[in-house]
Amino acid sequence: MKPLVFLVEDDEILVKNFKIFLEMNDYELATAYNGKNALEVLSSLDHPPDIIISDILMPVMDGYDFYMKVSENTEWSRIPFFFLSGKTQPDDVRFGKMLGADDYITKPFSPQALLEKISKRIKESREIKKSSKLLEEKLKEILKFEEPSLDTLSKADFYYIFHMCWDDGKGPIILEYFPKNLIPSLNLKELTTQLYSTLIKIYEFEQVLEKNQFIMRIVKDLIDAYALIDKIEENLVIAPKSGKGTFMVCAITPNFHYLNSERIREILRKIAFNIKTNREWSIKEFWEKLSQIK
Repeated sequence: MKPLVFLVEDDEILVKNFKIFLEMNDYELATAYNGKNALEVLSSLDHPPDIIISDILMPVMDGYDFYMKVSENTEWSRIPFFFLSGKTQPDDVRFGKMLGADDYITKPFSPQALLEKISKRIKESREIKKSSKLLEEKLKEILKFEEPSLDTLSKADFYYIFHMCWDDGKGPIILEYFPKNLIPSLNLKELTTQLYSTLIKIYEFEQVLEKNQFIMRIVKDLIDAYALIDKIEENLVIAPKSGKGTFMVCAITPNFHYLNSERIREILRKIAFNIKTNREWSIKEFWEKLSQIK
């Protein structure tokens, strides 16, 4: 099946040229002319597109509002999303990325450069979907919900941070976690160990870490699991002898709105930075930042 690109754009000439260019490169294209129309088209498609590219300045519903609607839909929120706009001011670009969009392309643009970005992001998305499917099957076995029910627990009960490393002989080892008062009905230690082990089975570490860092989000009912895998450079003294310095930082949170995901990822990135640079850090302090996300 050819990759399906969904373009939301009110410039008919651009849409026509885009269609010709994509079809020449073995892609399919679905289109809409504003955000409201785009929501209708998304609902009617036989299968979700592989990527959404949307203009910002459009009548009826602009690109920002359209993105917010997409983000609120569980199925659509995981589709890679690019803004394509003539708004070129740094604040415009910053705002678009702050919302959580995967990229912000300014007009005029190079069709070939955009195609390369599309191809790369679709490939990454498909790899994550493949991994997520396997991990979600594991989660069904790992997350055991007993009394008290999830409905009787507060959101604060679901915030955890784990720091793990890889040992060639022993496998994943939990170095630190917070808080210490684990809910008996949630086997979170086993969850993080399984996340780490399963990622290793799916990928070779060298492949996972080609971009230095790999972050995955897994959703299970009311729980989100965010796993960041990174490595310490082998030439550094602080790098452990086994596992080529690989480590994982995992955050367990309530199932948040999609737009909060980037805030959680940023917390994990900061922890990873401290680990890689051998800086002192407090897992409790980062847990407090995590628990302040509403």
